[in-house]
Amino acid sequence: MDKLDNYIVTILEKSITPRKSPFLHTILAGRRTGQAVQDAHLFQMQHLFGLVPNLKLNYLETRLKELMRQGIITVTENGYTVEQKSNVSFEMSYPSFHGFAFQQQVFAFFAHLRLAVQVVSNKHHAEKYYLPVIRDKKVQQFIKIWLQNQQQEDLADRLYIELIKWFNSLAVSRPEFLVERFSGGKLMGYTTEQIATKYQLGKWDVYFEVLHELHRLIAAIKESEEEWPLLASLIPNELMSLTSSAIKTYTLWEKGMDLEMIERIRNLKTSTIQDHFVEIRATLKEAKVPYLPEEELIQSINSRNWHLLRDIKAAFPDLDYYQIRLAVVSKEDEQ
Repeated sequence: MDKLDNYIVTILEKSITPRKSPFLHTILAGRRTGQAVQDAHLFQMQHLFGLVPNLKLNYLETRLKELMRQGIITVTENGYTVEQKSNVSFEMSYPSFHGFAFQQQVFAFFAHLRLAVQVVSNKHHAEKYYLPVIRDKKVQQFIKIWLQNQQQEDLADRLYIELIKWFNSLAVSRPEFLVERFSGGKLMGYTTEQIATKYQLGKWDVYFEVLHELHRLIAAIKESEEEWPLLASLIPNELMSLTSSAIKTYTLWEKGMDLEMIERIRNLKTSTIQDHFVEIRATLKEAKVPYLPEEELIQSINSRNWHLLRDIKAAFPDLDYYQIRLAVVSKEDEQ
């Protein structure tokens, strides 16, 4: 088993009941469907949500077949279950993931950082003509604006100091995995596969190691932005983690429209708008969304471990299922 297999098995273990491959893919790749948002929090795996956004369903199914062949998982008509628990705990190896909370932010941040390092380095060395390491136009536009907003004097030195501070202050275990992704001057950064080959490791070992360090960094920055002014400025707005439809709903809500008005304006079902608010509350834990239960009720619900919404409904009959889902997703990351 490699780290990806370990991740897959961990999600299956935390799911309690058998799960089919489309559901697993939704959690692993981080597709924010109403069911996935709810279940990720209900089964306390929100911190592991969406760590491999580029994972293809057919590749996942190939992995599942191999895990079956090894006798680690089994499958029935209801889905896959774990037959043999791994000796290596994915969560113990990577205790600081914030998958749902940082989902899109962390990948966008690393793209911003890699391009910023290249641009600042080349500017420092008077290199005017080069191919940008990130081709995404949104990332390029972000860095263009970012660069205009920075004090140019000693920018390269200040960015270097913050990177070294990151590696030292957070005791990054394999800083070379990060450094070798960076480009500048005549040097082009390595891919994950190239780094894995160089250090004779599995691709997924390098992938998750780098991703985990990025999550740790963003958590540290959110704790104290003033300590990391340049790195903090490369983190995109947390709203980008929301689906585009949820952002439209949230924008209308912020303008003072209630749930029923939003439903009419957007011409969507009540259940769809409710899904949006569940996603919003899951992403922005302080968001005051429509019909949010009292904080005391939320804490009471989340003080116990539940596996079924109907069990919560039986214990809290005055709440409807929408309110119960809001309470469930209000729970902070827990491992």
